[in-house]
Amino acid sequence: MTRPVVLLACILLPACSPPPRDAEGFAQAAESAARVVADCDAGRRTRDCVVARQGLAEARRQKRMAAYARPFGEP
Repeated sequence: MTRPVVLLACILLPACSPPPRDAEGFAQAAESAARVVADCDAGRRTRDCVVARQGLAEARRQKRMAAYARPFGEP
């Protein structure tokens, strides 16, 4: 009886966790990335720390490139 319960728990528990985010997703949501990075800096480690830092860096890079391209009239 316990074996089916354990198997069911092993199947359902991973389904409850949110899907892992990627750097591109964090780059599109810079506010979310900043919150995750702040949490990581405060000591609350999550699996998203490295990816959030990469996404935040990419968002900043995109912002700099947009500011650079503006005087030249590039899209």
